[in-house]
Amino acid sequence: MSTPTVLTVLSALAFLGLLLGLTLYSRWRANALFEENAYGEAMGVDRESFSDYYRPMTRILDPREMEACSSLSGLKPSDIARFRTDRIAAFRTYLNEVRLDFNRIEFKLRYIMLAASQNEAELVSRLNQVKTNFQLQLIRVEFQLVLFRLGWAGVDVEPLVQMLEQLEACLLLRPSTSAAAA
Repeated sequence: MSTPTVLTVLSALAFLGLLLGLTLYSRWRANALFEENAYGEAMGVDRESFSDYYRPMTRILDPREMEACSSLSGLKPSDIARFRTDRIAAFRTYLNEVRLDFNRIEFKLRYIMLAASQNEAELVSRLNQVKTNFQLQLIRVEFQLVLFRLGWAGVDVEPLVQMLEQLEACLLLRPSTSAAAA
């Protein structure tokens, strides 16, 4: 094999390994959060509006706010670094809540599907597709967060929030199991 071919194969394997690692980490983290909050107060929380609740998350790592902080007089570089670290921690908290909200809605939809008719069987495959897309978006955001920590890129979380809203809309459009039984 020639050197360029070997480098291409090694690069592809490294990328696949990174993708697999981020996927496993994302699933491990989601399961850990779910188990941590399974009996907690947070499991019973239903948001009035995901877009309202997660709006601060979409702006928390905004480069303009970081620049505004950096331009303030009287701040030491350590203060700015702490501000940035605290913002990243707050973003991480929001990201964990996004995972929990998605898991809650998915659980409710799967419960409703137990009472679904044979004609609605395609809903299971559609939900699995949405879950896969959501996991891919989480991996993308996690990767962007790593790059943000290194100062190389911003983080766009809007697609995750939109997916939650769409999934919740599916939940609201579905008849409840008690209505289906009647």
